Amino acid sequence: MEMSWFHSFPSTTFVLVVIVIVLLYLYSTWTFSTFKNMGVRGPTPWPLIGSMLEYRKGIVVKDLEWTKKYGKVCGIYEGRRPMLLVTDPEMCKQICVKHFSSFKNRNTLPLKSKPMSSRLFQLADDRWKVTRNTLTPSFSGSKMRLMSPLISRCADELIKNMEAHCKEGKTVQCKDLFGSYVVDSIASVGFGMDVSSQSQPEHPFVKHANLTAILSLFNPVFAIVFFFPFLLPLLKYFEIQLLPMKTIDYFSQVVGETIKLRNSDKGASQRVDFLQLMINAHEIYDEYVKSKEDDEDHDEGVNRVEFIKDSTHSSVNLSKGLSEDEMLAQSIVFFIAGYETTNATMSFVCYNLATNPETQEKLQKEIDEVMCNYDDVGYEAVSKMKYLDMVVSETLRMFPPPSRFNRECNQDININRINIPKGMTVSVSPYVIHHDPDNYPDPEKFIPERFSKEQKEKRHPYAWIPFGAGPRNCIGMRFALMELKMGLVRVLQKFTFEPCAETEIPPVLGKGIFLTPPNGIKLSVKLRE
Repeated sequence: MEMSWFHSFPSTTFVLVVIVIVLLYLYSTWTFSTFKNMGVRGPTPWPLIGSMLEYRKGIVVKDLEWTKKYGKVCGIYEGRRPMLLVTDPEMCKQICVKHFSSFKNRNTLPLKSKPMSSRLFQLADDRWKVTRNTLTPSFSGSKMRLMSPLISRCADELIKNMEAHCKEGKTVQCKDLFGSYVVDSIASVGFGMDVSSQSQPEHPFVKHANLTAILSLFNPVFAIVFFFPFLLPLLKYFEIQLLPMKTIDYFSQVVGETIKLRNSDKGASQRVDFLQLMINAHEIYDEYVKSKEDDEDHDEGVNRVEFIKDSTHSSVNLSKGLSEDEMLAQSIVFFIAGYETTNATMSFVCYNLATNPETQEKLQKEIDEVMCNYDDVGYEAVSKMKYLDMVVSETLRMFPPPSRFNRECNQDININRINIPKGMTVSVSPYVIHHDPDNYPDPEKFIPERFSKEQKEKRHPYAWIPFGAGPRNCIGMRFALMELKMGLVRVLQKFTFEPCAETEIPPVLGKGIFLTPPNGIKLSVKLRE
């Protein structure tokens, strides 16, 4: 009687089910011999999910374990897709700089719906090169100097907020405190908007700020891309986006209305926010090439002027500037990329200072000495603070904003006796490189002096890559550093951080691509004597 269900089950259906299971198994595992054929070691993958089940412990945790067990170049599988994990500085240089032409594109989510298909992060080949060249002048040193007063006004609000916390004797949640400052800065510098999120937490701009869950490995879109790539046509057909449509619609409205207002305002071209600089992009680009500006904001291993001049021979039209969709896409990315990463880095810096009071005192002394020569905390002032730069650099070493960045191989190539086939994704782990004792003895210790000029010259130049490497490094690096340094200087002029009973030592790190601490960082803050 118990087996009656089995006997009533049609034999043809049973056979079809078995065939489907076998085909699914073969489909999900037929790539699993890739690294064995390449002579590259790595963890044994599971059918369908590859190595991704291991990520539940955290990406950086597994990257450290795999590197220790299999070496600084090992093979893992994201679903059924083979990916070469690189944690060697020289190999990073070979891929990102020396052989850049073979690895000039990123492997991104293959969702082509507008406007996000136009974001710089996703663009490839000529289209990426032209867009990058068009945007680069917006982040030059001269533009940072013009933008610094906008950031300074946002720092004023940050100081008022911290003074209120001090009067009430409260501990501070760094991610809330600095999150508001970063949102205000991005809104002002990116969109020309006065958000004042510290006093208006319900502002729509603020509500769209926390997009951490979207970038989680457990996002259903990620699951479909990695585990069931054959379903991608459905995502494209229904125009499914990685970002919520309400977020895209909000920014689309903001950008569209702002562009209309700017086009009707004859004096708008003199504004220095990021959106206006994109509107003026074609004029800035012409000026940039003519002046052959060669400032410090360079892509390692590539002469920027020659790189730009080479683009003039591209098949893509340089003179058209940016379309509204392109401006919208870059604006959203400017917001997403800048919010979580800068917020987290400022929090980590304050944690390091609170748990290393001698370093905090030394930094405050430098700030006081430098500011004797300046009326305001701006781009010029913070650029004179060498110890501040060491503190920030060491924090970025310990807690790099992205735990990984990737490149896609576009032709068969042999690097360091490893044959990398066309189409393979290569993922570089800044976190593992930064925590390798071969590069940094006692890597878990906070030692800003590692970044003195003498110590930096002793290390491989690609042993510190918190903003990526090569021509596709983070275009907003200079802005991010200015924003966080100006905020930190203003805060440390008046306040001192200390650990409190709620401070997690060491801080708990996020398990995804970004190391944002899930519980935030809580500290005690006191007025300086």
